Amino acid sequence: MNPGPNPQPLRHLRFKRQIPDLPTPLKIFLLLISLVFAGVRVGAVELAKPTPDQRAFMDMELGVFFHFDLNTFTGQEHGDGKESPKRFNPTALDCDQWVRTAKSMGAKYAVLTARHEGGFCLWPTATTEYSIKNSPYKNGQGDIVREFVDACHKYGLKVGLYHTAGVDSRHTFIAPDGKRHLGDDHGADDLSQNGHAGDEKYTALQVAQLTELLTNYGEISYIWSDHWSGGGVWRAVTDTMRKLQPHCLMQGPDVTTAGNENGYVTYPLWNAINTVDGTIYSRATVTKADHSLPNDYGLLETDVLTGHPFGKIWRSRESDTNTAFERGGWFWHPGKTSVKSLAEHVDLYYRTIGLGANLIVNLPPDDRGLIPDDLVAAAKEFGNEISRRFSKPIAQANEVRNGDMVELKWPKPCPINTIVLRENIADGQKIAAYTLEARVSGDWVPLLPANHFPTAKPPFNPSPDFETIGQKKIDRVEPVVTDQIRFRCLKSIAQPTELRSIAVYDVQ
Repeated sequence: MNPGPNPQPLRHLRFKRQIPDLPTPLKIFLLLISLVFAGVRVGAVELAKPTPDQRAFMDMELGVFFHFDLNTFTGQEHGDGKESPKRFNPTALDCDQWVRTAKSMGAKYAVLTARHEGGFCLWPTATTEYSIKNSPYKNGQGDIVREFVDACHKYGLKVGLYHTAGVDSRHTFIAPDGKRHLGDDHGADDLSQNGHAGDEKYTALQVAQLTELLTNYGEISYIWSDHWSGGGVWRAVTDTMRKLQPHCLMQGPDVTTAGNENGYVTYPLWNAINTVDGTIYSRATVTKADHSLPNDYGLLETDVLTGHPFGKIWRSRESDTNTAFERGGWFWHPGKTSVKSLAEHVDLYYRTIGLGANLIVNLPPDDRGLIPDDLVAAAKEFGNEISRRFSKPIAQANEVRNGDMVELKWPKPCPINTIVLRENIADGQKIAAYTLEARVSGDWVPLLPANHFPTAKPPFNPSPDFETIGQKKIDRVEPVVTDQIRFRCLKSIAQPTELRSIAVYDVQ
């Protein structure tokens, strides 16, 4: 990559009004007319806003998922709750190696499956005998949650834990009619009652497990709650999390998936949504622009949401994938788990983080308790490549003030092909359409978008244009030689619009 001149400071930005100096009443009239024709709501607009914790989460951008439990040793993916804890016996487990691998790829947070769907707990819980304390690991004295948390603290990653109250196969069973019932037909744990009494006991178990995780391990930043739907047991665990660690985010009420596990997000993308009952305790309503894709999981994970510009609730978008970085499933499986190419990894980055969502990459440890060597190498290679592409901008500016037109200039003309924009979302996501231009031979010429994702299929956009920005938009454009670019907002849902940062690159 040719880094070009040194990045230029904020003083090289110029903000220009689109309305010239006219008498104030006339300016106001022209502004209102322009907003109406742009499709913008006039007057006070109350937009959904991310909390400071949601903004901090989105700034982390990249996370890593460590799927590791009994499934690693049994070959299952979801866990049926019937396998013996005696089968869990990693011989070389090293959480430091896991977290170093995550760090090498640029991840800022990591999530461990403290208790996956099969019900096996990676900490010595008091809630069930189906846990690490009845395994051969460290003669039943181990606590992998503790080892993981300590490793994250050591290397500076935020701590996330996977715990899903919605599926616990050890404490539920599937009847012959295909319906899931509370109770345990395996005989180890006593939740044999169905109906209301069984509901209460099941809920109490899930709340007790989450209470242990949020009480005994210090600050937890993120609970990855698969299949969150808001009612029943979910309301109880959500309220428990809010009470014990108010700054912890939960997958469901605070963060929502991209609607697939293949590493795609919709574009345009709005983080605001409306919910079924208007509260945080229910799933997003599906609009005419949304889709529901078939998969084996149901509930939240099937809804491919474009979001709603005027939605009342902010849910940060995160793309979770077990197919886009490595093949073989969420858990490690011998002969199946294998790494994809660097080109595929970079494409994954552009079509998730580059369209405004977080990305959480799956790196499953093997039955030794180590990330396989090929995944370790691929993670480092990916981190190095993203750093190579984006660590040396030709020009950049941060803390950009509000304005519908922003110019960025640098001392000497040079080739450019990539623009990275970040919207200031503290007051809500506003920008709905924009254009990018370059100064060439004294004239402003449009920059043509070159965002192409050949593997994207509807409802995912294979050629994103200049529409939403949100947390971040990475725009690859047709190459041009210039010393000045201009951003212009063409359509917004509220004023004032505000760019948080803008940066220019020549990525080779």
